[in-house]
Amino acid sequence: MTTAQVQQLKLQYPNQRVWKMYFSSLNNKLTPQQNLKLCVDREDLLDRGFLQWKRKKTASPVSALTVVYIGEAGIDTGALRKDFLTEMISGIEKRGPGNQGKNPKYSLTDLDNDNFRTIGEIMAVSLAQGGPPPAFLKEWCYNFLCTGEVDCHSLSTEDVADLESSLLISRVLNSADVQSLMMYSDDIVSCGYTGQIKLESKESIIRAIVLHSTTRLIPMLQQLRKGMGLYGLVELMATYPTACHSLFVPGKITKPDADFIMMNCQPHFSEKGTSKERNERKMMNFLQDFLQEIEMQEIDMPDVETDSAECDKQPLTVPHVLQWMTGQSHIPILPDEKRHFKITCNFDHDCRERLGDHSVCYPIVSACTQTVTFPIQHLSTYNEFRRIMSEALRYGFGFHRV
Repeated sequence: MTTAQVQQLKLQYPNQRVWKMYFSSLNNKLTPQQNLKLCVDREDLLDRGFLQWKRKKTASPVSALTVVYIGEAGIDTGALRKDFLTEMISGIEKRGPGNQGKNPKYSLTDLDNDNFRTIGEIMAVSLAQGGPPPAFLKEWCYNFLCTGEVDCHSLSTEDVADLESSLLISRVLNSADVQSLMMYSDDIVSCGYTGQIKLESKESIIRAIVLHSTTRLIPMLQQLRKGMGLYGLVELMATYPTACHSLFVPGKITKPDADFIMMNCQPHFSEKGTSKERNERKMMNFLQDFLQEIEMQEIDMPDVETDSAECDKQPLTVPHVLQWMTGQSHIPILPDEKRHFKITCNFDHDCRERLGDHSVCYPIVSACTQTVTFPIQHLSTYNEFRRIMSEALRYGFGFHRV
């Protein structure tokens, strides 16, 4: 790439320019001969994933990641890796306290076990190898990862995510007199406040709580930053903090919606004007209706016998459907990835002729090739499509037929 081309990219796509350069440098480091191979169980995936990741001493996380799920026949050509990284990043996000923007969870056990370094490594690998961006950090956490320092003067109550500190701030703010404020004196002092506890000092008290809640997380962030040093990610963030910002802080990354999936579907229709083609087009309309219904209101999983009551209550989402189809629940980051991102839709008209009389067939997904095959003879109405698709999504994440 010439200097002029680089400058043109810088003017038009500053974020993409940085990441194109970054991913280009990674190609020299990801060698098939040194794969990081993980064999994990889908049950308790987050904890088992952490454990297996840390036990891999023969390969570095810098190596290309390949994943095998225990009891499943899938061979990882990219989809299993993306599925694993999607689940791990989602699980890491859920561990952190807060809603809009997360702080690391304060845990000395995780710190002593080097878990935050592992989390940092997984974040770096996810960005480098096709997984979702960890776009769930608080602004101050991202700034620390970029610089290694905390700007204490910029911290505010918005940066407090843990419930205990948030409740204490609320109680201090709502205290109408000194007596009610003194009820929380022990908690206030434990946050490092050494001044006189009085109504006029509320602002100073709250600042002490904010500093206590955030700065105690610095060892966790330091360990996280150490893990993110893979591939030179920390150096990249320090050099291009604005370009990297949207990949770590919520608000800029667009989640996939029904339109994204439908616009990236490539249906292989039968000859135009035939009854087969009409049924196939009806199937694509059913898929669009199903996705739009999910967007408008969450669809609960069907009532089916299962050992996990938790799974029954899990709502369907459009990212859930995308992950089922392709192994990833996020929109590709780079324009080139978006341009080549397609979901092939095939149609099976002859399952009864092949399999004899049977009551149901489910759509067959090949996440590695991003292909979905719909059994036309079992999806003649939208209600049938909705029920069978919901059941397929409930059971169909494993590499086995449902």
